[in-house]
Amino acid sequence: MKELMSENTFEDIKICVEIPPDMSEEAQKIAFEENPLNAEAIDNSSDRIAVITGKKWQSGRTLRVRFLDGDPVVQTKIAAIAQQWTQYANIKLVFGNDPNAEIRISLQPGGSWSFLGTDALTIAKNQPTMNYGWLKPDSSDQEYLRVVLHEFGHALGCIHEHQHPQAGIPWNRDAVYRYYKETNNWDTEQVDNNIFRRFGTDITQFSQYDRESIMHYAIPKELTIGGFEVPWNTQLSVTDKNFMRQAYPGGTVGSNRVVIYSDSDFQGRSQELEPGRYDVGQIAIGNDHLSSLKVPSGLRVILYEHAGFQGRSKVFASDTPYVGDDFNDFASSLEIQVA
Repeated sequence: MKELMSENTFEDIKICVEIPPDMSEEAQKIAFEENPLNAEAIDNSSDRIAVITGKKWQSGRTLRVRFLDGDPVVQTKIAAIAQQWTQYANIKLVFGNDPNAEIRISLQPGGSWSFLGTDALTIAKNQPTMNYGWLKPDSSDQEYLRVVLHEFGHALGCIHEHQHPQAGIPWNRDAVYRYYKETNNWDTEQVDNNIFRRFGTDITQFSQYDRESIMHYAIPKELTIGGFEVPWNTQLSVTDKNFMRQAYPGGTVGSNRVVIYSDSDFQGRSQELEPGRYDVGQIAIGNDHLSSLKVPSGLRVILYEHAGFQGRSKVFASDTPYVGDDFNDFASSLEIQVA
């Protein structure tokens, strides 16, 4: 689905081209076989982002993910960032070359998009279920975070936040029609489907509309009335996290994981990591951005100054609100060991 490009300018907006949920009898049958709860309508969640209730995977599911093409550097970055969802949803993402992978990623030019949840099971196994059309090895960390988290949100069943049943965005319709006719060559019907359409309460699990959701792309004030705008969201919001815990409950998410943070005092971008070795391309908060970390009992973390586990190193075995002047914003790789 075409996302907003990194430059924060009105002229550069490229909106997500909607892939609507497949409501065919075949798709509904496949969704029910995957998760019997997909047969139930759920609209009483106490948190918010909207998810199509009939498209959720079975909670506790291991989803296999395979790249069909693309630069290995880009692949590594995508795989690392996508794991952020597994910190809050009881879902595992296993990247590999399994020919039966449920999620298949292409890196072909032409936009970024993803099928919704279990709709991926209706797609031929040699065809992509997700695409990233412009990510490059030198794309910014912010660009990767915004696009990858957003598309994997779709893969877990989340719709666009502007299509949330309670979204009350004060669109300037004339400006929107004019803009997307000029930039995307969309007619009125296409704008209505991609921008103005909202999903009904009968097929979504939701509560309150959230402007900070990763599923919301930026909206410039030039396309609205009264100065309404939405910033460039690059992180999972608090309610994104809470909602996914409810949509995919169970498990022991985060119980044996280290959490690294981009700012001191456990603030800023975060990433949960299990024991293992993580090189520069696998650190989702960004290279040379680590400032604090939480280390559960029984684990220890070795930070390395350079990629490839080279250069100076420093060991941490407990929660550390500040890694010190000698390592603040210096870590390029790390190792998590069982103490």
